[in-house]
Amino acid sequence: MRATALASPAPSSPHASVLCAEVAALLAPAPGKRFLDCTLGAGGHSAPLLAAGACVLGIDRDPRARALASERLHAHSERLTIRGGTFSEAAAALVAAGERFDGVLADLGMSSMQLDEPGRGFSLHDEHPLDMRMGDGCVRDALAVIDGSDEAALVQLLRTYGEERQARRVARALKRARARGIASAAGLAAAIRAAIPGRHRRHPALRAFQALRIAVNDELGELERLLGALPALLAAGGCAVIIAFHSLEDRLVKRAFREQLARGLWREIARTPLRPTPAEIAANSRAHSAKLRWARRAP
Repeated sequence: MRATALASPAPSSPHASVLCAEVAALLAPAPGKRFLDCTLGAGGHSAPLLAAGACVLGIDRDPRARALASERLHAHSERLTIRGGTFSEAAAALVAAGERFDGVLADLGMSSMQLDEPGRGFSLHDEHPLDMRMGDGCVRDALAVIDGSDEAALVQLLRTYGEERQARRVARALKRARARGIASAAGLAAAIRAAIPGRHRRHPALRAFQALRIAVNDELGELERLLGALPALLAAGGCAVIIAFHSLEDRLVKRAFREQLARGLWREIARTPLRPTPAEIAANSRAHSAKLRWARRAP
């Protein structure tokens, strides 16, 4: 799965992919079909596609994920191709090469592997530096984003990417913590908590961590570029499946699918998103915010 609930307890499986049955039903894998998995991760969504006899091109910017997927999906290696880099770069290259697929999947956000691995700086509890780089294509880590932004720019970043209502307090707390030499994810999360007193349903640093992560990895820019390329990547009747984990992503997907439908690029789109079942959420708490939207290519 891809997760944004940074403080959630670890799921029963560290590599649990979300809405797997729903993805497979929409893509309808079969021998001879070709699929593009833009966020390969550990291969959770690609595994049933490969097991059904389809071919998969998997993209992931994280070299650790690529290595793990290669190992886990080794039995299907003759029908699996794995590439590094960002999915927007891959999509642009595939469109330029005239490649077409029967289905394209993107499971957005960070993976549970990235969240749970010490030293990556994604978790609120990580005592290592606040890094947050997912892999290929990241020029700056999160500390560099904080240090390279004045307070006003940091406020705007927190509002835009984190929808943080206390952006001024949080930005000031981050800048002061950095001035004191605090660099760890846990230390900066504690500084944010101290700046926003009172009781909170969720950790008060969650929105700031989301905003910094999106900025470090250009997540919304990546998504916008992928959405623009999707119709050209699909064969007639092919299906695009996007799983989002927060409102910023979901709004972009919803808007793009509706605009492209109006232009005649889609035959049909999901009018409402698919959500995980209560049973799936009970088994994997990080699935609770997932929203799946799909679109089917016009002839």
